[in-house]
Amino acid sequence: MRVLATLIVTLLLNAPAWACAGCRVMTKDSEATTVMAGVAFSWGVLAMLVFLFALCSGLGWFVMKTIRAVDAGHGSAR
Repeated sequence: MRVLATLIVTLLLNAPAWACAGCRVMTKDSEATTVMAGVAFSWGVLAMLVFLFALCSGLGWFVMKTIRAVDAGHGSAR
């Protein structure tokens, strides 16, 4: 009997779990909240891409500087 009661309660309470984050709470501001979440997600992705670009650029600059220093050291030793 407990198993049947648990199953019924679980089936009745899991309906909100199938909805997306913007659809779970239906209010007059739910669409604006969903749009703002999308905008925030987009800016977050762009921020991560900027960080990746800066990291790769810095690494490339360091490698280029090191190669030029090594080449200048080998050229003066000849």
